[in-house]
Amino acid sequence: MSEAIPCKSCGSVVVGRYCSACGEKVLTPDDHTLKHYLGALLNAFTFADSKFWNTLKAVVLRPGELSTAYMAGQRVKYMRPVAFFFLANFIYFAVPVFQTFNTSLDGHMRYMPYSTWANAKVEQHLERKGETLEELTARYAPVSANNAKLMLVLMVFSLVLPMALFYLRKRAYFSAYITASFELMAFHVWVSTIFLGTAFGLLMLVLNAIGLQVAFMDADSYLSVPLILLHLWVTIGIGRRFFGCTLAGAVWRAVAMLFGLQFALTAYRALLFAVSFWQVS
Repeated sequence: MSEAIPCKSCGSVVVGRYCSACGEKVLTPDDHTLKHYLGALLNAFTFADSKFWNTLKAVVLRPGELSTAYMAGQRVKYMRPVAFFFLANFIYFAVPVFQTFNTSLDGHMRYMPYSTWANAKVEQHLERKGETLEELTARYAPVSANNAKLMLVLMVFSLVLPMALFYLRKRAYFSAYITASFELMAFHVWVSTIFLGTAFGLLMLVLNAIGLQVAFMDADSYLSVPLILLHLWVTIGIGRRFFGCTLAGAVWRAVAMLFGLQFALTAYRALLFAVSFWQVS
């Protein structure tokens, strides 16, 4: 039988390895060995911790399971959806080549629903400052690239509205829709951005190396269909496992969430333009 000892953090009596009151771990001599520290270092740099791999497999192969477990209070096996999203966001931020959620100044001015407003703001700035569009674009690009990564969490909250609308009354607590939005965005950052982006980049390097010249910037035209299929996969899974929809209900909601994702992207990009333009003005 384990010896009862006082918890180092809260003073409660602890029987076993963890305090039942605050969760503090009871240290043993093994926790101070070089092997333990090397293992912790390996976990930090390779994500060898079982929680990460369990979470990744659940989100990729069984979308909706992570949110279901979290809302049910089963939080030992998996990472929290918020933590899993921010881990993906950290990698996305740290690797310069990933620019999925960034939009060029020209893109804001020509291809967005708010382009008329963006054009007016740019023209007013150029007239007031006596600056050329090329000069403004050169200053705007690095600011926007940095903000696009810092502000990515806003995409999650932009998704909450369509999520709550299309899955109305499927969950009792509003926090459930926030949780599902974090899982959905975590999937898109890990799979649609990091994994798919890396695979596409490597493929382009191989094709260019053997003489088949393909522009990397054409990624949108090549990946549009895979991205739609990935979005349907994750939203159907969330609908079935987390919200308890029938297959038909999950499918029509997944299709509707394509428009919800477009709404969230537009709102995010409009705010990205406003913040970045304010910084360079």
